[in-house]
Amino acid sequence: MDRDITEVFENLIQKYREYEAAYEVFLTMIESDETLQEDYSEWCAAMGYSEKKGFAGFYDEYIERDDTIWDSIFPNREEYNDEFGKE
Repeated sequence: MDRDITEVFENLIQKYREYEAAYEVFLTMIESDETLQEDYSEWCAAMGYSEKKGFAGFYDEYIERDDTIWDSIFPNREEYNDEFGKE
């Protein structure tokens, strides 16, 4: 269950990147898919989120984790800029 719903989250975030767009599509999905809605409810309960805040919480953590990956590759902005010829 957890794996499936988080994959849905990740796919939406990767495809739409902006929170509002991804969230709108997610809402449409759970309105039309009862199983997905149940999985989301279970995931929220297991993770300690309300259903209203669950997707937002995952989105924030995902984006933060994604940013951290880039920070570990280029720990300072000068190194990134030198590598890619940016100012």
